[in-house]
Amino acid sequence: MREFKRKRKIRQYLYSRLALCILLVLTLLMAKAAWSVYSKERDSRVSMSRAQMELAALEARHEQLSRSIERLKTEQGVEAEIREQFQVAKPGERMVVVVEEKSAEQPPLDEKGSLISRFFGIFR
Repeated sequence: MREFKRKRKIRQYLYSRLALCILLVLTLLMAKAAWSVYSKERDSRVSMSRAQMELAALEARHEQLSRSIERLKTEQGVEAEIREQFQVAKPGERMVVVVEEKSAEQPPLDEKGSLISRFFGIFR
């Protein structure tokens, strides 16, 4: 009988409002900690994908610069780069400069046009 009373007393403590509130608080604290870890993991995953994209871009840039360096190691590459940067020609060569024509100017607005044409002329 004493054992039954002792078990009953333990159940009373476990199912009391105080014990349930303590368990609820502990559960909420654990849930908050789990959420914090989850959000940090998600942020880490996003920053890792950004870093991988940046790494890929940098590797492509490195490859392009390596090709450019290899090209500049030759005489033809150096000559081509100088011609491109400074627009120079060798002695005996001629340079041709292509100048684009100016676009046709808009005709002046008709000062003596109708009221409607002057109104729409404002928005041109």
